[in-house]
Amino acid sequence: MSNRNLCTAATVSCLTAALFGYSVGFIGGEIVLPSFLLHFNLDDLPPQELATARSWAVTAWIVGALVGVPSAMPVYVNTLLESHQQRDLSAMPSTVADTIDTGRLLNGMGVGAGTLVSPIYISEISPAPQRGMLMSGYQVLVQLGALIGFWMAFIAQATLSDHGSLQWQIPVSLQLIAGAMLLLGTLVVPDSPRYLAAKEKYGAMEKALSWLRRLDPTDPQLVEERMEIEAAANLSNKLKEHSFFNELRKEDVRHRLTVGVGLMVAQNMVGLNALNYYAPVIFMSAGFTSVSSSLFLTGIFGVVKLVSSLAFMFKCVHVKGNRFWLELGTTVCAISMLVLGYCVSASPSPEEQHEGSITAVGIVGVLMVYVFSFFFGVSLGPISWNVCAEIFPLHINSTCCAITTCTQWAFQILIAAITPPLLATIGWATYVIYGGFCILSLVWIVFCVPETRGVGVGKPMDEIFGADMAPEEEAIVEASETTALLVHDRRRRSSLTAYT
Repeated sequence: MSNRNLCTAATVSCLTAALFGYSVGFIGGEIVLPSFLLHFNLDDLPPQELATARSWAVTAWIVGALVGVPSAMPVYVNTLLESHQQRDLSAMPSTVADTIDTGRLLNGMGVGAGTLVSPIYISEISPAPQRGMLMSGYQVLVQLGALIGFWMAFIAQATLSDHGSLQWQIPVSLQLIAGAMLLLGTLVVPDSPRYLAAKEKYGAMEKALSWLRRLDPTDPQLVEERMEIEAAANLSNKLKEHSFFNELRKEDVRHRLTVGVGLMVAQNMVGLNALNYYAPVIFMSAGFTSVSSSLFLTGIFGVVKLVSSLAFMFKCVHVKGNRFWLELGTTVCAISMLVLGYCVSASPSPEEQHEGSITAVGIVGVLMVYVFSFFFGVSLGPISWNVCAEIFPLHINSTCCAITTCTQWAFQILIAAITPPLLATIGWATYVIYGGFCILSLVWIVFCVPETRGVGVGKPMDEIFGADMAPEEEAIVEASETTALLVHDRRRRSSLTAYT
């Protein structure tokens, strides 16, 4: 069986990750570019008003992303990706002209929809042996997109005039490239066979599966997988007859949602997205006052994030459990934030700084940003998404994932909105606050997050959360599991086996 078509479909879907990462990466540099400040009349604003304007430029995109997540629920891959990119493409003219906030809002709607459906799509089209690697590729593309975004702001500042609009317009316009590739890619890749089976479109499901596996429909291996998918879809459709609100009455479902939502809250409140969106501003506060030096250091920040995602993908997940990396990562993140706060407090005020006046505490502060980003990248960063993808029952998985994804974006809005005013008013104490959230997150992880590494999704995961299935549901599952095919299908991978 050739993997060419499978890899093509996964790569097309991962382009949403690249757009997600690029949108996160370039905006932090964009809002400090002299041409951007000049074009939007921000260069003469007092610090508080400038902080508010920067906050909204970032927050508008995240608000759009939050709105975009529920819009993905009724549709699926081809329709979603096309509408996703149509929104992105329609946002470009307004963004490149004068309405940066409107453009960011529309762009965010498309990106938000992609963050829900693309990982689900990759998971559903992949055979078990390739699923984990392809899912890891999504996270790597996020960081690669962010890296390109970080460096594009630096290159634009270094090569283009501070007084010309091209300096800020070119980094924005580069989203068109990946957007056009994604739009064209959706004309080639099929919908998920599992989705088609759930809609009882069995002919289209067989055709899509045959294309993805590059096997004849009569091939025994393809026939077996098709029967597995149909059986799993039938089981899921029967269980979906129970309303989601009835499912919420179950203690284990509430426990799972608490874990998923809590991890997404912790992922944001420890402060990584404050660094993502405002890294150049933060580096300036640490003593690197020139735009070029702060943007260069932000580019290095992107490299560190990419390295951490690769380290997790190829090494970390194989050697220790989720709880180990969550506890270690959150501990190091707390220390890094507290030390960063001290370094900023010990640095000269902006009025006392001049070009080239870099101090030892400023250098240590920059190193703390890098240490924080690396350990976040092997702990809360990927593990939060992985745990949310594996702990929920199959028949309510998409709804629960939508809730946790919306939580992710809602708290990104909060962080994007409060960080500039905090930096402008209390300065170094901002990092102490985030350090405190790291400590609270560590305590919560120790007492509330179970170990899911190596736990199969299904009955083993139900046992972890103490699930108590109703008699009628037991009868449905027992009847479905009389075939060995469905037993095989239900062995969905945990975060350990997903990466083997």
